[in-house]
Amino acid sequence: MAGTYQEGQSKVLSGVYSLIKAIVQSITPGQRGIVAVPFTANWGPVNTLTVMGRATEFDATYNTKEGAAGIGEPTTAQKVRTLAYKALPYQVVGYRMATANAAKGSATLATGWTLETVYPSDRTFQAIVKPGTAAGATAVQIIENNVVLAVVEDTTVDGLKTKLDATGIVTVKAAGAALPTAAAGVPFTGGNNGATVTATEYGAFLQEVEADHTANSIAFDGVTDTATLAVLDAWLRRVRDEGFYITALRGGPTAWDNDLALANAVSKSLNYRGAVNVGNGCDGYTAADMAIFAAAYVAAIALNASVTDQVVLFEKVNVKKPLTQGGRTAAKQAGTLIFVMEGGQVLVDEGVNTLTAAVGNDVPEMGKIRINTAIDHIAGSLEQFGNAYKKTRSNTEAARRAYASLVEDEFFSPLARMEVVQPGYSYKEDPNYHGKDAAFTPKLDEAFFVSNYQPVDSMEKIYQKFGVQF
Repeated sequence: MAGTYQEGQSKVLSGVYSLIKAIVQSITPGQRGIVAVPFTANWGPVNTLTVMGRATEFDATYNTKEGAAGIGEPTTAQKVRTLAYKALPYQVVGYRMATANAAKGSATLATGWTLETVYPSDRTFQAIVKPGTAAGATAVQIIENNVVLAVVEDTTVDGLKTKLDATGIVTVKAAGAALPTAAAGVPFTGGNNGATVTATEYGAFLQEVEADHTANSIAFDGVTDTATLAVLDAWLRRVRDEGFYITALRGGPTAWDNDLALANAVSKSLNYRGAVNVGNGCDGYTAADMAIFAAAYVAAIALNASVTDQVVLFEKVNVKKPLTQGGRTAAKQAGTLIFVMEGGQVLVDEGVNTLTAAVGNDVPEMGKIRINTAIDHIAGSLEQFGNAYKKTRSNTEAARRAYASLVEDEFFSPLARMEVVQPGYSYKEDPNYHGKDAAFTPKLDEAFFVSNYQPVDSMEKIYQKFGVQF
């Protein structure tokens, strides 16, 4: 169990809880790369998470392909595949959404055979039955749009059934007493891909992601419906408060490309460091579509790197007229992530989330994606570390000090070498709970620690002064 706590509060369940406070000094100016995305499709397992490291795995599972944009298609799997893997994530946690209307297609052959598609789908399969190449054998072909997907043959009913079941395309729902007789092309009918999804299916996806608890970022499949996005926003705030430090990315419709003020208004209304709002589109994709790419990109980028000014693999932004300096500044100040053209390349302008008016324990610096990602990583990792450590140690002063020393040496020290945090970090027993001057009395099973560290930001602004002599 993990999550947040307040000073003086005791929790009921066993776990590691974090209180993240920003400490601003002087003049204040896991495997990673896992993205979770839902989509609709006409093939593949439904309403379950599928982890795929490579785009070829996605293609094989959901019948997508390399090189297709997916824009304007009746389902969103191709679009998600193209945009998510363009960002080179470590893993895509995919989820094919399907309604209760989803159904497998079937074809009835002579002599009592019924074939059924492996997954709910209305793909235009046909079954062709003809003599096989071996003496006494019957061959069955499964074709789609004149493309042969599978060919099997056998001389026995059991043998033919076994081979059809192994195609990965169809299964035998009912086998006849004899081999099927010749048929020129029997269509599969009655299939439904269940792609007319609502907020209900998106909510089910969120439940699965929460239970899986591995994703670093999440986005929907180009959704612009405000009611559906409200489900994501409410879920995000709850799970982050409970210790699931995930970043959600979202965007808007085509209209945002011509009026960035619309995107900025949404960003300001969100005002949350766990939420990134994408303000414009590229290569014909909407801002909401680009949130899929941005989610994978944010998840995959190294902890010691910034997304600001990074070149991304798109040809152009959707609106040819370049944004003015004032427009770019307004987007940053609103907490809107936008794409811009510079030198014929597409760049991420400023790596910001939607936190612009800090509340509670947050400060404006947390409005940077790099800073927020580092904080999330540290909090989440230490909660996992603590959950493992507490299983084998008694709650003694010596054990607490040993744990604190271990965290400093084995966790913070590597982060400092990677320039994720500055040198000078600390992780100690919390003197408010332990020691002779403690303000609170912990229960026998409670151990409190306090950590101070400063995240490293990128060098995004360089100021130069030149003295020119003649």
